[in-house]
Amino acid sequence: MNGAQRQAVRIAVTVLKHLAFRPGETEKQVARRIEAELKKYGAKPAFRTIVASGQRSALPHGYAANKKIRPGEQVMIDFGALYRGRRSDVTRTYLPSKPTKKQKAIYRIVKEAQARGIEAVRAGVEARMVDRAARNHIIKKGYGLFFVHTTGHGVGRRIHEAPKLSRRNRHKLKAGQVVTVEPGIYIKGWGGVRIEDMVLVTGTGCRLLTTVPK
Repeated sequence: MNGAQRQAVRIAVTVLKHLAFRPGETEKQVARRIEAELKKYGAKPAFRTIVASGQRSALPHGYAANKKIRPGEQVMIDFGALYRGRRSDVTRTYLPSKPTKKQKAIYRIVKEAQARGIEAVRAGVEARMVDRAARNHIIKKGYGLFFVHTTGHGVGRRIHEAPKLSRRNRHKLKAGQVVTVEPGIYIKGWGGVRIEDMVLVTGTGCRLLTTVPK
């Protein structure tokens, strides 16, 4: 991890910490605001910004649309900063001020799964073991069929790089690698929840890079 990527992470974290939106705004309005803030810090979007609300949050790649955000809907936001050739990547799912029992329950499951995945990261561990740690928790809670992608991926010059944190990847993580940990649950007709953070692999574990409250 070099200085440019550290700055790409800092920029994304700063933008996300200060992000505000409200019902009535469109997803595209929120995305444009994110991208304008990235520009203020000398960065560009690392990839096409995802802002997906309500039932659209069941789309793992729910790129911002003209849909208005309605009261009571969860909102998934996934973006990153491209700074001097290096990228960052972070996702947060926001619940309404009075979330339903189902919204709270699924959010809690995903948050717990991500914590287990992060805990499994360290140099020498096979990538599939990180996926297993997160995925098994979601399976145990009865939502395994709704976790439809890998648990994470490397980030650097490109937004998706090796190692892929997938079920079958026996690649052993190395100290100094930067990877995402991003389990999710996506239910068609209801919506989804994903939480994503970047971590730096170390010999004894990992260091959280995207320090944004969940």
